[in-house]
This record gives sequence, C-alpha cells and structure tokens, in this order.
Amino acid sequence: MKKRTFSSWLIFGVSLVLLTISMLNAGSIKASASDMIYRNPKNIQVDSEYVIPDGFGYSTYYVVVATNNTGMDIEISADFVALDEKGEVVAKVNDYFDAVKKDQQFILYGKFLDSKIKNAVKYQYVFNTSETDNCTYNSVDIDTSRLGECIEVSATNYSEKDIQGVGIRTVFLRSGKPVAFDTVNIADVGYVFHGGSTNSQVIGYNAGTYDDYIMTYTSAGNGEALDF
Repeated sequence: MKKRTFSSWLIFGVSLVLLTISMLNAGSIKASASDMIYRNPKNIQVDSEYVIPDGFGYSTYYVVVATNNTGMDIEISADFVALDEKGEVVAKVNDYFDAVKKDQQFILYGKFLDSKIKNAVKYQYVFNTSETDNCTYNSVDIDTSRLGECIEVSATNYSEKDIQGVGIRTVFLRSGKPVAFDTVNIADVGYVFHGGSTNSQVIGYNAGTYDDYIMTYTSAGNGEALDF
C-alpha cells in the first residue's frame, strides 16, 4: 500500500473556480474540456474528482482533490450543488478550511443525502478564497501506520502554542478507482490541539480492500499560533 499526499489550506484575495461536471458511475469522474467552466484556473488547480457512495445507501460524497497555486496561504470555502436534467438545484452543501498552505494539495467535498439527489445528473461547485496568515501547516507532522485494513494517523504539534485540530481527509483507491472516503480531526479536546502534543485517529473502517490512497491534512491556528 503506497502512501500518497499530505497537504494543508488557507486564504487568498477573492478568486473563484467554477466547474460543471456530468455525474457518471460511482467512482472516478472523467469529463471533456467542454464539460468544464474555469474562472482563474491557475489559482486553484483541480487534480482529480470522485463520486463516492458511503457504502450504506445513505449519502454520496463529491470529492475534489486540488492544489493551492495562488502563491499564498489561503482560506477556502466551496459551495457544492447537485442539479437535475432541467438544471435546477436539488441539493446544496458547503465545505471550508480556515487555512491551506501555498503549493499544498488539499481535499474539499460535498456530502449529499441520497434521498435528496435521486434526480441529480450533474454537480457544480464554486471555490471562494482569500489570503490568511493563520496557517500552522509547518508546525505539524503526520505519520501513518497500517492497522489491519485501516490506517492509524498520528499527528504532533511541534509548536509551543495550541492550534486547531488537524483535519485529515483520505480517498481510498483500488486499481486507481475510488472505493471509499473518510475524514477525521486529530486534537486533544474538541478542536484544540495543545502545543507539544501527539494524538492519533483511525480511518478507513469501511474502506474494504484498497491498494493505494490519497491523504491530505490541514492545520490552522487559534489566532495566536504562527507557522514556522
């Protein structure tokens, strides 16, 4: 099992990326250039996109793996919508990160209730970003170890100050195709991760069989911690 990518998020002056992609089978999304509409595409590079059912028939994740090419640490939010054949919105969800470091890969996702998207045929999403100085990505170290079919992720806050919990997001792949998605927050109490502390979480309980994964992480301060 190969370990792929770790990353983080932040804020940059207002930019916007809009993509419209037809929903195919559960798994990797493939779209031609005509399916996509880009605004300021050099700021946020979209690396891959996946439609991943939760395996329980309850919800579906629309997952976007992207890279922060703004040249700055940014704060980022994403509005995801599911559309029917008439182009009408049948469901809308939001995701965000307080901080993504420049040049780092990250994952944003929309979690849609299956009961709401029965008539959905495609998705749209919009990224909104602004610059931030609240990134603590370099203050954190991440390590992983195999735990049966799961992955134990350990995080250490090497700064002297408390920061927000470390957000871990992972796409599990088998033969290059997505089979599961999981996300956890590593902290000591709630969303507080104390300076000098190490903690861990286990992900992939419902991933089943996989041979690869894409993992990213984000880390932001509490208004006091500084990146170093």
